[in-house]
Order: sequence, then C-alpha cells, then structure tokens
Amino acid sequence: MQTATAEPLAAHIAHINRRRAAREDIRADTLMTDREGRLSGVRLLNLSEDGFMAITDMDQCEREPIRIDMPVVGWVRADIVWVLGERIGAAFREPLTPLQMGAVVRDVSR
Repeated sequence: MQTATAEPLAAHIAHINRRRAAREDIRADTLMTDREGRLSGVRLLNLSEDGFMAITDMDQCEREPIRIDMPVVGWVRADIVWVLGERIGAAFREPLTPLQMGAVVRDVSR
C-alpha cells in the first residue's frame, strides 16, 4: 500500500523541484491589465517559462485572467494562481519559449 501512495508523492516532489529550478530571480517594472482592461504597474520578481511572481497594488483574485507586458516579448495572457497581500503568482496560458525566457532575463539584467 505504501508504494501506491509514495510514487505519486515522489512524482509531485520531483515536479516541484523542477519548477523551482526553472525560475529566474529578476527585477523589472512593467504593466498588467485585468479582465476589465484596467491598467496597473507591476514589479516582476521571478520568472519561468510557465509563469511569474510579481508585486502589484491592484486587487487581484485567484483564477482571474490578466495580460502582462513582458519585457522584449510583449503582451502575454496569464491567469492568477495565488494572491498573498500585494504578491501574486500567475501561470501563462501559453508558456514562454526558452528563447523568449532567455531574452527577457538578458534584457532585465542590463
């Protein structure tokens, strides 16, 4: 019985480790719009091909669709995954390509 539950748990832990390893710490100020089209400033804190963490003063709700003006890439659609005070985590609807990810990280590192 333990093997049946241990294998999914091990796979979940491996997924979390891959997710964390793929994130890049960045600092970049950009813009975001909510579903109503309201524009807000955001500061990107980290980035992966699948999503980002940012700080914003705009009230957000989990699962809310947004668009973010990603440096170099342009406007990208995402969904809020979590909210903790002014911090949000969002998942891109279409992941960034490795080339796009590299371009953003290089651009904001200058």
